[in-house]
Amino acid sequence: MLRPKLSVDAIWNIDFHCLRHKGIRGLILDLDNTLVDWNRWEIRPEVASWMRAAGEKGLVFCVASNTREPERLRAVAEQLGALWLLRAGKPLPRAYSRAMRLMGTAASETAVVGDQIFTDVLGGNLMGLMTIAVRPLSGRDFLGTKLARLGERLLSPWLFPRGRQSQPWDPSNRGGED
Repeated sequence: MLRPKLSVDAIWNIDFHCLRHKGIRGLILDLDNTLVDWNRWEIRPEVASWMRAAGEKGLVFCVASNTREPERLRAVAEQLGALWLLRAGKPLPRAYSRAMRLMGTAASETAVVGDQIFTDVLGGNLMGLMTIAVRPLSGRDFLGTKLARLGERLLSPWLFPRGRQSQPWDPSNRGGED
């Protein structure tokens, strides 16, 4: 339940042509450390470019976040042309059901992209969605997330085994430390 179907360094490394070929029409995206650095408003150019290109290929997006900052969530989602879901309640299945309802997608045509195993990947796997783990964009995190990262590090040999189709990564080796 904790192993992602795919792991990549960053969202811009996801092959959206491959997603479309697999029948994926919608992406449920995490906000912090997936689309923007933790607790930030600024969108990296690579993220904006990838989102624009993926949207042009017909993918729809919903940014589902447990954040309690509606202004920041709305601003980032709107800049990226995405729907948004505040206080989603991840990893509970209702969070993913609500996001799919907003996008008009079924489970078989939806993928989840996020940096956290115990929320994004677990919740997506519980719903039978394709799950894609990305490295956190920043070394900064919410306190609760820092604790969860300890568990991720302990489980990483089993979650990201060598020789898998996807590129394995160690969640403790994060770029962009500030």
